[in-house]
Amino acid sequence: FSSGHVLLLAAAFALESCHAFVSQKPSFALSNVNRQLIRQDSCSAVQTSNTALSMSFFEDFVASSDEKTRKADNDKYLAELQGRVDRINGLEASIEDLGDDELQAKTAEFKKRLADGEDINGSLLEESFAVVREAAWRVLELRHYDVQLIGGLILHDGRLAEMATGEGKTLVSTLPVYANALTGTTSFVITVNDYLAKRDMEKMGQVHKFLGLSVGLIQSGMTEEERRVAYQNDVVYVTNSELGFDFLRDHLALTPDQTVLPGGGGEFGGFCVVDEADSVLIDEARTPLIISKQVPAPATKYETAKQLAEALKPDIHYTIDLKNKACTLTEIGYRDAQKALGIDSLFEIGADGEAWAPYIANAVNAKELFNKDVEYAVLTDENGEKTGVGIIDSFTGRVLDGRRWSDGLHQSIETVEGIKVSEQSQVIAKVTYQALFRQFTRLSGMTGTAMTDAEELELTYGLKVIPVPTALPVARRDYPDVAFKTRAAADNAMVQEIVNVGGGQDGGRPCLIGTTSVAQSESIVERLKEEGIEAELLNASPKNAPRESEIVAQAGRSGVVTVATNMAGRGTDILLGGCSRTMSRIKTRDFLVADGVVSSDEAKKLPPPPQEEYFPCPLDDDTLFMLKDASASIKKEFGSDLTAIQLEEILTVATDTTEAEDDPEYIVKLRDVAEAVKDAYSEVTSKEKELVQQGGGLYVMGTNRHESSRIDDQLRGRSGRQGDPGTSRFFLSFEDDMFVIFGGDQLQNILKAFRVSEDMPVEAPQVSEALDKVQGVVEEKYREIRGEIFKFDEVLNGQRNVIYSRRRDILLASDEESQKMMAKYNLETVSDIVKAQTDGSGSVDSAKVTEKIGQFFPQAAQFFDEKALSGKDQGSVTAYLSAVIEEVFNAKAAELDKVAVASGKGANSIGRSARYITLVTMDNAWSDHLQAMENLKESVVLRQFQGLDPLKEYEGEAFEIFKNLENTMRFNAIFSLWQSL
Repeated sequence: FSSGHVLLLAAAFALESCHAFVSQKPSFALSNVNRQLIRQDSCSAVQTSNTALSMSFFEDFVASSDEKTRKADNDKYLAELQGRVDRINGLEASIEDLGDDELQAKTAEFKKRLADGEDINGSLLEESFAVVREAAWRVLELRHYDVQLIGGLILHDGRLAEMATGEGKTLVSTLPVYANALTGTTSFVITVNDYLAKRDMEKMGQVHKFLGLSVGLIQSGMTEEERRVAYQNDVVYVTNSELGFDFLRDHLALTPDQTVLPGGGGEFGGFCVVDEADSVLIDEARTPLIISKQVPAPATKYETAKQLAEALKPDIHYTIDLKNKACTLTEIGYRDAQKALGIDSLFEIGADGEAWAPYIANAVNAKELFNKDVEYAVLTDENGEKTGVGIIDSFTGRVLDGRRWSDGLHQSIETVEGIKVSEQSQVIAKVTYQALFRQFTRLSGMTGTAMTDAEELELTYGLKVIPVPTALPVARRDYPDVAFKTRAAADNAMVQEIVNVGGGQDGGRPCLIGTTSVAQSESIVERLKEEGIEAELLNASPKNAPRESEIVAQAGRSGVVTVATNMAGRGTDILLGGCSRTMSRIKTRDFLVADGVVSSDEAKKLPPPPQEEYFPCPLDDDTLFMLKDASASIKKEFGSDLTAIQLEEILTVATDTTEAEDDPEYIVKLRDVAEAVKDAYSEVTSKEKELVQQGGGLYVMGTNRHESSRIDDQLRGRSGRQGDPGTSRFFLSFEDDMFVIFGGDQLQNILKAFRVSEDMPVEAPQVSEALDKVQGVVEEKYREIRGEIFKFDEVLNGQRNVIYSRRRDILLASDEESQKMMAKYNLETVSDIVKAQTDGSGSVDSAKVTEKIGQFFPQAAQFFDEKALSGKDQGSVTAYLSAVIEEVFNAKAAELDKVAVASGKGANSIGRSARYITLVTMDNAWSDHLQAMENLKESVVLRQFQGLDPLKEYEGEAFEIFKNLENTMRFNAIFSLWQSL
């Protein structure tokens, strides 16, 4: 098998990719012409490949021109920022001369200057950056590089800074966060998980606290009161999902005391910096945040649908579209399913008010498209009993806490896993990240990979992406992809490569293997065990989450092999030789916990201790004595009241901050011993660092190309941080999804024709180029999908803003204002009733009016009859009834006030009841409206086959539905209130 044949093979695949994904991009399918071309001899295949490539010349030229223009604009902008950086550097000497008190007094000075009208974007910004830089050095012994100052200026300008892994993005955020907090509005730092939010608050929060700002932290287990207090701080660290759910919960609150966000009534604004911005604003933006209430679920129906789906056969009863992740029943499928269920149509509404069609569709999708430990993980309790399924985020490998698939899909998957389904969800509040984050007056972001989605980020969020130069040149070497016939062969080759570079051996290179699923990562670990290599596993399993920092801290040590589902958002840099500081903190914490500084219940909230072999070396007796002494000092200070969170904060102060004159004794002792432990470990890790650097640095290996090239780049970026040497390579197989879904059948035929053996590597630039084209088109497809979702959501978001604004006014209204609002509702409802019963000639149906008034205002019915309305015109009937109802309403209000005052409560009792009832009826009506809008969206999509524009159809009908919604909310509030009087 010659190298020429291999090149022809790669070229043939490139040909198929070009035709399938350049000339026919919208359809994602091969035409018959393409299928014939691919079967021609290899010489013509090469010629056709060149033709296909030339067809995309104009497209490449335009893209190249856009890139040149963007680069020129970027260079010009960075040059402007460099001038500000020079001025910040010019202030450094004078700022250094300030004492701690003088430096801290700068915060009050800045606030006064802003209050007096000075522009935050002027010289004050440069001064504030210089102050933060000095404070970070004094507190953390970290000094912002010039490129980090540039990153901070980019964030302050409301843009997205693309900074490579290891460039210190977390430290960069302190600059604009401090400056914007000076304005009096809360500055938000958004992270992707609780661990990172807590870590960043504990460490970077020390800088803000030193300068006199208050710092808050939001964690998933917090109470309403704890959240409210945290959100009142100058700087708040919170995850994107917690912020989103707090926003939704605030808009379900029935009293102002139940809201937590700083603006009151669910409002927030100010400055925000989003860490891992591409992951949050692009990847996670495909799924909205939903709060739902549980309603009874037809468990029997889900079980029956599962059994029926198991009996249905692919390509006979249904087709599978792996590209779009959808299964569609065929005509035979519909017929046989209807026959099995004994019904005339799957779309026929049954006695329970629902059709069978969605149950069967979800059951088939659950069977064919959703795999355990790939798309979802089975959740268990402490006894090992199954409690549900959790969605795995394909971009980060994490289980998404609190997220569920909608429309019955989640219940269908639970049924497949044998989990009893007793309830299903009904959406009561929903928001997308696009709508959520655009509420900030100044939104910014930072990430290592964003340029591929620069256009979308600017169009959707108004965020211009600015690549920031690295402090040191990138020394990582990215080798071309190598592909094998089967996944097993690719894995074997990768394992052999790990062995060859000394993985798992003393003195060998550290290796990081990135996989795309939990199942694959566990399979790789087992395969490594067969070679005698023990690998650390970092995947979506919840049990691994607390150990993330300790696993990553060791990932750069000599010979260590780490397997991870995805490294995006892990948040801890991989230091060559290992991170002695992190290991020192872990060792100190574990000793203190074992020595009883916290209770056993609090100890359970902390990560479990690693094995002793985890640490580089044993500690001597002097260091152990210092640990014991520090533990005794902490016990003396706190007794038995120390919490797990307090212990973590104490450790942060001791391990990450510099000495202060007023440090208590237990902090001094803890800092001394932590430093002693770090020094002991550093003797080993510093030698290992030299050894690893000489060996070539961290070796990153990927098992699959991801649908998004950004994720591949994030994995590669874990190696070669801050000028370190490193290597990356992807070990692919022609059985991978990217090959199979996009033209894999023809490729397999070519492999057979050339008699390619399983262990024969196919290494050629054409393979990588073909996959790059596939990735580009897949990314474009997802971009279009997100764009369509965004356009539809803009309609719903406009409605949500109107309803939430009105709801907020009602929530914050006084009792007297609520009573006046309800009196106004009374008159509007009377007018609507009379108008509805007036014909074209102006004649009023007095019998119908009497009936309707009796339904909505039962207490007023006794004060008039049909005869009193006979012969009157619309205006007279309306005026008469309005006067009667107003009088009855006021009398009832006075009667209730008398009772309320007698029992020690305030007046306007009816106003309190009106506010509560109005809010509840609004929430119920909004929940029904969300379902109606979802149904409308599904129906208008089908109208494109009639030549109609789905978006215009959606906008038109959504407006009519919304008009009815406002009336429904008022009618329901009036009806419910008068029934309670």
